[in-house]
Amino acid sequence: MAKLWVCLGLMWAQPLLPLSRLVYYSTGKVYWVREAVVPMLRSQVSVRIIGRSQPLFILPQPEYRLKRWFFSPDTFLIDVPQSSETMKEFLRTHIGSGVWISYAVGNEWEEVQGVIERISEKGDVLLRRPTQELLWLPAKVIRAIRTEANTRGRTFMPGWRITLEADTPLPAARIAVAGWDSMSPWRASHILQLVSPTRASLTTQIHLPRLLEDVPQLEVFLLQSGADSTRTYTWHLPMQKVLAHHQNHLFLLKAELPYTDLYRASLPDLVESLDPFALSSWRGFAERSLQLLNVGQIAIPAGSVHILDEQGLPIAQSQLSVTPPAGTGYIPLSDMAGIELRLQEQESRRERSRDPALGPKVNIVGSLRIQNSTSRDARLVIQKPITGQPVLERLGFARATPLPERRGPNPRFLLQWELLLRPGAIETLDYSYDLLLPAASK
Repeated sequence: MAKLWVCLGLMWAQPLLPLSRLVYYSTGKVYWVREAVVPMLRSQVSVRIIGRSQPLFILPQPEYRLKRWFFSPDTFLIDVPQSSETMKEFLRTHIGSGVWISYAVGNEWEEVQGVIERISEKGDVLLRRPTQELLWLPAKVIRAIRTEANTRGRTFMPGWRITLEADTPLPAARIAVAGWDSMSPWRASHILQLVSPTRASLTTQIHLPRLLEDVPQLEVFLLQSGADSTRTYTWHLPMQKVLAHHQNHLFLLKAELPYTDLYRASLPDLVESLDPFALSSWRGFAERSLQLLNVGQIAIPAGSVHILDEQGLPIAQSQLSVTPPAGTGYIPLSDMAGIELRLQEQESRRERSRDPALGPKVNIVGSLRIQNSTSRDARLVIQKPITGQPVLERLGFARATPLPERRGPNPRFLLQWELLLRPGAIETLDYSYDLLLPAASK
């Protein structure tokens, strides 16, 4: 019971519902919940929340039944800390404020109280003491400054007052309100340190934007879409402490993962259009990458990557896309002009479809020419999406993986080759697939 009355006393002194949960999308859209135990000694209860976004609803609780409620605009006077890099800059931002200044007198310090009236170009301070006496303090003798509480660095912020009437015999109960808002997007950053030629240590942090209030216990759900936007990944960070007016850095994961240094090429789908049917060609270069295998239990979020060597010295800075558990992520390092790729496709035959609602079936033959002009062996991973049905017996050693989207009546597949090229080697990869054209095509 003593704990309950302590809680009630705190709530009477601070009728502000703190943040308790954020469901935070990487686009910046946020679903928030604010809640606290508040006194219910009267049938009508009034609580406040900070923020421009009006609550959408009050979350139901099993302890009581809401009879009626309404929201009305409110205003908060909050402290906003000011950052100053130098003593002179700090003094200039506090002209007109009451301060205590410690200054040197011989080998000792003394402290004087007053209001800053003026700051000279050299940083000397003209201080008006409580007796209205003016005192000049040279900048070279000033050692420390303390400001009076609530005199500077405060600003008005919009908020909401929530008035509700509940049917309950309890002296206190939990009130929770929720709504939607927009914030700066959260982001992830990674440090990848290579500990051996095949193993790397990955440390991931989450960066949240500045909030207007301290939150001692915040439950955070982070959401991020995959590269193909067909799946959304979620990370749960319970019981986080968030400080106001700071960019908060939260630890997410640390793991040792296997990696491979290789070259990677992402080729385009050469079917430019189905009606009229058109193909194209492509020429480009492979990109040196680190292939990272996520052997952990949770997905790795997309974000920037700082790559360090075994001594902790920087090697490169790059980006990593979302990598699910048991999935493979690629960290681009640099373009490698010495590995050239040329891709061509052409129609080999055309057949009338048995379905009168469909157009003809076209067989496409593709050829990929690869040349390694470097002086080193190159392990190469090549990925190419196609529109149509692959002819399995004419794919060589390529692996065909279905993609979730379709293009007209045709499925989509991803072809992938993995090969090792000797210095100076030239390799040609052939493949074939069928696609259906619209009924109007001839």
